[in-house]
Amino acid sequence: MVKSVMWTMISIGLVASAKSSAQQSVTSFHSVVAPVGEQNPRNSEAAIFPLKDGSLLLGWTEFYAGSGADHGPARISGKHSRDGGRNWGEKFTLVENNGGCNVMEVNFLRLRDGRIALFYCQKNSASSDCRVMMRTSGDEAKTWSPAHQISPSGKYTGLTNGRSIRLKTGRILLEAWENGDSYCYLSDDEGSTWRESQRVKPDKGSWEPACIELKDGRVLMLMRTGLGGQYQSLSQDGGETWSTPAPTPLVGTAAPVSISRIPATGHLLAVWNHNPGATRRSPLTAALSKDEGATWEHFRNIEDASGDAWAYPAVTWIDGRALLTYFNYTGGLSLQLKILPTAWFYQ
Repeated sequence: MVKSVMWTMISIGLVASAKSSAQQSVTSFHSVVAPVGEQNPRNSEAAIFPLKDGSLLLGWTEFYAGSGADHGPARISGKHSRDGGRNWGEKFTLVENNGGCNVMEVNFLRLRDGRIALFYCQKNSASSDCRVMMRTSGDEAKTWSPAHQISPSGKYTGLTNGRSIRLKTGRILLEAWENGDSYCYLSDDEGSTWRESQRVKPDKGSWEPACIELKDGRVLMLMRTGLGGQYQSLSQDGGETWSTPAPTPLVGTAAPVSISRIPATGHLLAVWNHNPGATRRSPLTAALSKDEGATWEHFRNIEDASGDAWAYPAVTWIDGRALLTYFNYTGGLSLQLKILPTAWFYQ
C-alpha cells in the first residue's frame, strides 16, 4: 500500500514536471534592447551573431542626432550578451560614422579562417551615393580591419540587416539592391573579390532581398515589392542567374522579410508584415514552410496592436530559440528583441 502511494506521488510529480517543461518550452521573452533617448531618435536594423566564447554580439544602427530619418546621422553600435540574449552589456561602437550621411544595415558572417566579416552601407547622400562596405575581425569583434568597398561608387546600392549566407559549395552571397533591381554580390574567395549576379526586377521594382539555400541546392530569393507582398526568384547555379520573379503567399505591405531555416525541424521560417492592402507595417507575422517555400502555414502574429507598427526583422537561431530583432514606431523607433522557442511557431 505504501509503495503504491509512493509510486502515485512520483507519477504525479513526473507529470507536473513534464507539464512545467512543456510550458517553459513555449515561453517567449521580450525586451527593448536599445530604447530611444533625447539625443537618440532611432535604434533600428539589427543583427545578432554568436562568438566563439559562447557570448552574443548585437549590432544595430544608432541614430545619434536629427529626426531619425533614413539619411540622418548614424553609426553602427554594439552590445554583448553572456546569457543567451536576456541581458546585454554596455554599448560600444562597431563602425563610426564616416559617411556623408551615415553608416547602417549591419550583417555578420563567419569566414572559413575564423575571422568575422562585417558588411554594411556607407551612405554619402540621401538618394545617389550609397556604398556596400566590408570589414573583418580576427579577434572576435574586438578590432576591425580598414573598410573594403564592394559596390561601385556613384550609385545608390543598398543592403538590409541580418543578411549574407554561405552556400554548401562555400560561396558567399550578400543580398543587395539598386534602382529597383534585386541581386547578390558573390564571392568564391572568402570576400577577397566580389562580382554581381544577374539582376531581377518585378514590375515596379523590388528592394531588400533575402536569400536561403534550399535542400536541393537551389537558392530562394524573396524580395520586397510594392505589388502586394513578397516576390520570389530561384537560382539553379548558386546565385549566378535567377528565374523570372513571381508572387508568393507572403502577402502584405512594402517592407522587408526575414527568412531562416529552423535547426530543429529543417523547415523555413518567414517573418514579415502580413497585412494585405494596408499602409501601416502591422502586424508582424511568422509563417512556416515544410516544403521548401512552395506553401506556407502556421501563420501567427508576433506583434499586433492598434497604433503601432514593426519592421526590419532579423533572426538568429541559438540553442533551439529564435532571437528576433525588429524596431517599432510608436514612442520613437526603439530596437526590440524577442526570444521565441521553436515550439512557439508551431502552436
